[in-house]
Amino acid sequence: MKISVIIPMYNEEDNALRTLVEVNSTMKDYDDYEIVVVDDGSKDDTFRLAEEVSSNNPHIRVIKQPINMGMGKALRTGFEKSEGDILVTIDADLSYSPPHINKLVSELLNDETIDIAVGSPYMEGGSVKNVPFSRLFISKAANKFVGFSMTENLSTVTSVLRAYRREVLESMDLESNGTNINLEILSKAIATRYKVKEVPARLEGRELGSSKLKFRSKTISHVLFSLYEKPMILFGVIGLILCLIGFIGGIYLFYQYIIGILDPTRPLIIFSVLMIIAGIQILIFGFVATQISLLKREVYIVQKENRLIRKDLKK
Repeated sequence: MKISVIIPMYNEEDNALRTLVEVNSTMKDYDDYEIVVVDDGSKDDTFRLAEEVSSNNPHIRVIKQPINMGMGKALRTGFEKSEGDILVTIDADLSYSPPHINKLVSELLNDETIDIAVGSPYMEGGSVKNVPFSRLFISKAANKFVGFSMTENLSTVTSVLRAYRREVLESMDLESNGTNINLEILSKAIATRYKVKEVPARLEGRELGSSKLKFRSKTISHVLFSLYEKPMILFGVIGLILCLIGFIGGIYLFYQYIIGILDPTRPLIIFSVLMIIAGIQILIFGFVATQISLLKREVYIVQKENRLIRKDLKK
C-alpha cells in the first residue's frame, strides 16, 4: 500500500528544507511512499529549494502552480497528482511534527472501517504549545461553532493534519480553493456516511517564517460555512428573539388590559404583532433552508455513487 504525503507550500523558504528532510525521515518506515509538494505560486525561493531536494530524492515530487490560488486549490492539485492509496495532508511549517503522520496512517491501516483520521489538538489527549492566547481562544471557539454545525461530535474540524483513503476523495466533487476545503471535505464525508476518527495531536506555534493565513477572514469564512451547513443556527436564533420580543410586548399589553389602562392606539400593539409575525416568518425560512441543506446532502450521496461507478467502469 502506497502512502502519499501532500504538503502545500506558499512562501515557505525558511521551512522548506527542514520540513522535507524531517518528513522524509519519518516516511522511511514505509516501503512505498511519496512526498508531493505543491508550491502555490511562491514568490520566494520555496520552489527552488524544494526542487533541489527532490532532485536527489526519488520519493519527493514538486508541483508548481503559476500563481497563488489558495490552500484548497493546492490540496486539490495534490490529491489529483498523487498516487497513494492513503493520502496524508500536513502543514509546511511543522506546526504538527512529522511523527503525527505515522499515527494517522496506522489508524487507517489497523481499522478498515475508518475512512478519515483527523489530528486533533483540542480533544482529550491533544495539546497546544506556544500559540498566542488570542489565536488559540478564537481557534477553539471557531472549531466548537463549526463542529456544532456538523452531525459528528468532532472537536477539531479546521486542521489540515489528516489521512484519507483515496476512494473517499475520489468520490467527492471538491470546489473550495481556500482553507474551507478542510470543512468541505468533512461535511461531504459525513453526509455520505464515511467514518471519521479523531486522533490526539500536539499543535505548536510556528518557529520560522510568518503565517500566510488571514486569521480574521479565515474565522469569518468558517462561521459563514457553519451557517450554510446548519441555517437554523442563524434563522432560528433571530426568529426566536423576534418572537420573544413580540410575546413580551404582548404580555405587557395584556397586563395593561387587565388593570384597565390599555390604550388601543398604542404603537406597541402593532410593534408586538409585527415582531411575532416576522419571527415566525424567519423561522419558516430557517425550516425551508434546513430542508434544502438536507437535500444537498442527498445530492452528495448521488455524486459519490456516480463517481464510484465511473471509476469502476474505467477499470
